[in-house]
Amino acid sequence: MSTRSETLIESQRDSLSYGSIGRSDQSPRVSSSSDEDDVVKIKKDSWVGWIIVLGSFVCIAVLDGVGYTTGLLLNSLMEDLGSARATVSFSGSLQVGIYSMSGPIVGRLVTEFGNRPVCIAGACIASLGMLLASFGNSLGSVLVGYSVVAGVGFGMMYLPSVVGSAPFFNKRRSLAIGICLCGSGIGTFTLAPVTEAILSSYGWRWVFRSFSLLCLGCVFCGMCIFPAKNIEEDKDDEEDIKSQQSSDAEDISQTEKLRTQYRVMDPALFNNPNFATFLIILLADFSAFFGIYIPYTHLPPLAVARNISAGDAAFLISAGGISNTVGRFAGGYLCDLPGVHPFMVSVTSVVLAAIPSLIISRMTTYWEFFLLFAVFGLSTGCLVGSSSPLLLRLLGLKALSQTFGMLTAMRGVAALSGPPVAGLLVDYLHDPGAAMDLCGLFLIASVCFYIAAVLKNIVVNRQRNYIQL
Repeated sequence: MSTRSETLIESQRDSLSYGSIGRSDQSPRVSSSSDEDDVVKIKKDSWVGWIIVLGSFVCIAVLDGVGYTTGLLLNSLMEDLGSARATVSFSGSLQVGIYSMSGPIVGRLVTEFGNRPVCIAGACIASLGMLLASFGNSLGSVLVGYSVVAGVGFGMMYLPSVVGSAPFFNKRRSLAIGICLCGSGIGTFTLAPVTEAILSSYGWRWVFRSFSLLCLGCVFCGMCIFPAKNIEEDKDDEEDIKSQQSSDAEDISQTEKLRTQYRVMDPALFNNPNFATFLIILLADFSAFFGIYIPYTHLPPLAVARNISAGDAAFLISAGGISNTVGRFAGGYLCDLPGVHPFMVSVTSVVLAAIPSLIISRMTTYWEFFLLFAVFGLSTGCLVGSSSPLLLRLLGLKALSQTFGMLTAMRGVAALSGPPVAGLLVDYLHDPGAAMDLCGLFLIASVCFYIAAVLKNIVVNRQRNYIQL
C-alpha cells in the first residue's frame, strides 16, 4: 500500500482509539446507504481545508486582536470610570486568563458537539459580552461583560479554531495549524490602528460595540469549520478501519460506563501509553510560558532604565510580535518536513529563546535589545506552532481538542502568574533586569522537562516495539 494510504489508516485508527465516546462530528458516522448519499464527502488536503484555515485564522485574529488592544483603552477607562491603573489593567489579564483556563471544558464540548457549533456559540457569547460592556457605568460591569462573558466566548472560539482544520489535512496538517495561529499577530497589528481611530473619534463605548460586531461576524467564520464526519475515506482502508473498530468495541463499552465519572477528560485518554509523556509536556509548556509572558510586561521598563526612549522601548514589543507571527508559521512548516519530529522543534525553540532572555538584561543599546527580542519572538513563535503537531504525534487526532485544551489552561495560569511574580522580584531586588533573568531560568527548566519527555517517549516506543515482537 502506498505511503498516503498508510498515513490515512494511521489517522483513522487514531480517531477510533481516542474519540469514540464523543458525539457529533467527533464520532464515526453510522448511517444507512441512503443517508450517506446525502452527505457531501470532502477529500483531505483539498481546497475545503484551506477554507477552514481561513475562517479559523480570522477568528483567532479577532479574539487576540481584541484582547491585546486593552492597553489602548486604559486611559479612557480610567478617566470615565474613575479606577486605578492596576485595576483597569486587570480586565485584560482576566479576559486572557478566563479564555485560556476554559480550555479543558471547551475541549470536552468540542468532543461532545463538534467544532462548528462550539465556535458559533462562542462568537455569539463574545459579541454579547462586548455589547454589555459598552453600556457599563462602573468597572465591575465592564469586567463582567468584557472580561468574563467575552472571555468565555473567546475560549469557545479559540480551541475550535486551532483544532478544526486538523482532520482535513494529512500532508500539510502542521502548516495549516501554524497559519491559523498566525492570526494572533496579524489581528493585533490590524485592530490596533482601527481601535485608536474609533477611540479618538467616538470613545471607548463605541470601540466595544465595534468589537461586538466583529465577534458576531465570526459566526460566519465558525460556519466554515465543516464537520469532520464529512471527510472522504479511501475504499482501500475501510476493511482496516472496520477491523480496528471491532477490536476496540470492548474498550468503548467499558469507557461508556465511566463517562459519568469524567466530566472534562475522555477516560480512554488515560489508557494511552503516551499519557505520562503528555503530563511531562504540560509541565514543560507551563514553565516555558511562565517565562514567555514576562518580557511583554517587563521588557519596556528595562529598556527605559538603559536610557532607551519610551517610544523605542514600546516598539520592542511590536518587533517581538512580528517575529512571533513568522515563528508560528515556521514551526508548523518545520513539523511537516519528513524526518523532523515536533519534539526537535519544541526543544530547539525553547533553547533558542532562553539564550537572549538571559543576556538581554546586560545590553545597553537599542539595536541589541531589538535583535535579541526579535530572536526571542521568533523562537517562542516556533514553540507555539509546534505544540499542536506534537500533541497530534503523541496522542492522535481525536485527543487533540482535549489535550490542547489542557495545554491552553496551563498557559492561562502562566499568563496570570508569570508577570506578577516577576514584578515582585523586581521590587524586592530593585533591579529591572531580574525579570528577564527569571524568564531565562524558567525557560531552562522547560528545556529540562522537554528532555525528560523525550526520554520517556523513547522508553514508551521501545516497550511498544517489544510487545509487538
